[in-house]
Amino acid sequence: MTSKLKTKIPVGYFHFHDDVGLNFQFNRALVNQCPMDEMMEAAQNIKTYADVKDIMTVLAEKALAEGRVLNASFYCRFAEFFCFGDSAEKKRLFDQFIQLFYKALEADMIERHKIEYPGGFLKAIRVKPDRSKTGTVVVHGGGDSFVEEFYLSVRGLIDEGFEVIMFEGPGQGEPLQKYNIKMTHEWEKPTKAVLDYFGLDNVTLVGISLGGYFALRAAAFEKRIRRVIAWDVVYDFFECVMGRNGMLKYYIINALVSINAKPIINCIARRQMRGKEMEKWIYDQMMYTFGAETPFDYLKTLKRYRCTKDISSRVSQDVLLLAGADDHIIPVRMYDRQFKALVNARSVEGRIFTKEDHASNHCQVGNIGLTLNYIIDWINRKSSE
Repeated sequence: MTSKLKTKIPVGYFHFHDDVGLNFQFNRALVNQCPMDEMMEAAQNIKTYADVKDIMTVLAEKALAEGRVLNASFYCRFAEFFCFGDSAEKKRLFDQFIQLFYKALEADMIERHKIEYPGGFLKAIRVKPDRSKTGTVVVHGGGDSFVEEFYLSVRGLIDEGFEVIMFEGPGQGEPLQKYNIKMTHEWEKPTKAVLDYFGLDNVTLVGISLGGYFALRAAAFEKRIRRVIAWDVVYDFFECVMGRNGMLKYYIINALVSINAKPIINCIARRQMRGKEMEKWIYDQMMYTFGAETPFDYLKTLKRYRCTKDISSRVSQDVLLLAGADDHIIPVRMYDRQFKALVNARSVEGRIFTKEDHASNHCQVGNIGLTLNYIIDWINRKSSE
């Protein structure tokens, strides 16, 4: 039998590139075991987002030729993430990422499942611990994420005796790419499908990134979830997106969306896309993920993604909230607002990670190991109460 691939989660958030978004993706790749020196050199050659696909594809080919299958896999994911306008190439890179990922981690005995869902199938993976099971943890991402890109981050749960089930819902991974199932704010629906399929009860649900909103939303309606972890806290996703660079823009855009000023919003968005590469990438990617035809439609849809007082008051489980003090995507102010809104939760605990923790960035990239240990300790304590 092939032995499990040994991995070590790094500590530290490093400067690969001046572009904040690109720099974050390089640090994520570091978590997924891509070599720092190799990525540092590649980063210096990236001048625009359009450069990323070709540069990372070359790295993938080099890694594969050298037998570094896991590295090749995540270089393909990196290239796919920044693949614009060529759906055939994006699909090719996606398929190659998946193929190489499971080849590299074959010894982990990862079960792969397809769950019937309106419009196609949801994807799930399950890994059982080698020793007696101490509980089941269900994990999902946010945005347009894939379960595979979080697997190494939560692999330590399996070592601690937990059965881990990870799934992709609407707007994510295979449901989006294979069946064109678009994102939904009603995350209780895909979560129910997963719990029904595996016959689960008394589970811990972990939502990563925008999944922090999804997980709390699901827990509000699905009481087979006994413990819920928002890894990070997304109280109001519209505000996260529009308030990134100051609240004045948020208030203006919010007012324009509220009065259905579609031509004005679309004009503003297209002007932003012409001037800033990151803005264009965000709009293009998110419009595809959310099934929106115009920037206005996308922004109007975003207003549904809020853990309002009505939703938060329905959450009756044990809750753990996690946030980063320097998160470039989710403002840290979301943490206190979400904490205060959970008025009927059985218990609410949380932590804002800092630079001293090396975990102050989005989803604590920089010190995932510290965060995972914190999560494990909380689950064990709450499960025994």
